[in-house]
Amino acid sequence: MSACHRAAVLPLAMVTLALSATTDPLPGQSPSPTWTWVAPIEWRQTGRLAHPRLAEVSGVAPSQAHPGVLWVINDSGNPPDLLAVDSTGTLLGSIPLRDAPNTDWEEIALGPCGTATCLYIADTGDNRERRETVAMHRLVEPTPPTSEGVEPQSVETLRFRYPDGPHDVEAMGVLPDGTILLVTKGRSGGILAFRLPPRLWLAGGVATAERVDSLPITAALGMGRAVTGMAVSADGTTIMVKTYRDLFPFVLEEGRRFRTAATPTACDILGKEPQGEAVGWLPDGRVIMLSERGLLTEGTVFVGRCRP
Repeated sequence: MSACHRAAVLPLAMVTLALSATTDPLPGQSPSPTWTWVAPIEWRQTGRLAHPRLAEVSGVAPSQAHPGVLWVINDSGNPPDLLAVDSTGTLLGSIPLRDAPNTDWEEIALGPCGTATCLYIADTGDNRERRETVAMHRLVEPTPPTSEGVEPQSVETLRFRYPDGPHDVEAMGVLPDGTILLVTKGRSGGILAFRLPPRLWLAGGVATAERVDSLPITAALGMGRAVTGMAVSADGTTIMVKTYRDLFPFVLEEGRRFRTAATPTACDILGKEPQGEAVGWLPDGRVIMLSERGLLTEGTVFVGRCRP
């Protein structure tokens, strides 16, 4: 989320009227469940994002090849840089990306690209929902930088549109087969899921994402229930969808359907972060969350665990 829209999020927005959005379900989709909210069973702050270059972190991808390294990005208004930090929030270094303008970068994830592992960067933010086409960039996961001044790296870019018009998307993940999942923020038309199959990287031109589901979450932007990030487990079966105030777990079926547990249970994280937009899975099953600074002087790094 860009700086000019910070005032619309928690905690200051608690005094504003909730704006709800719903949409018709796809065939075969279950009715919206009644969620039960519980506190995290673990919630621990491990660091602060004090460096000025980390003021607007909007996505995180914990490295598997380089344990302890977190790949992060900043959103619109910042240079097109890939940054590496550790769990204390210390900036390790950055890599500028060539031919990948930061229109509104909102999410980063690790995923396969052929026989390699790539970092995927979603330039999909669209606060006013006016962008006819958006972009996905990817590059083979580099060696983490240990300083500034690293040579720029090139990326591969996939441009695409949504079948029903523009959406604001801040949540993206990559499945083990290279399929990209995208979840809308909920500004209009409900909270929708789309996907981009890996073959689209070879097709050329502007691709069209496929709508695959509608998530059973009622958006309330004024109260902070807007989707800001997601994390996909290594096996592609479990997804954590994050808002400014909740963590919603889902089981992914057939690579497209977001299913809840028999008793749908979400974690209540209201007020625990300044402006939390980034979430990723750690190898031990916990989630790590990074927050923009919002109206504070610095962002935060938290590690947590939720009940199933």
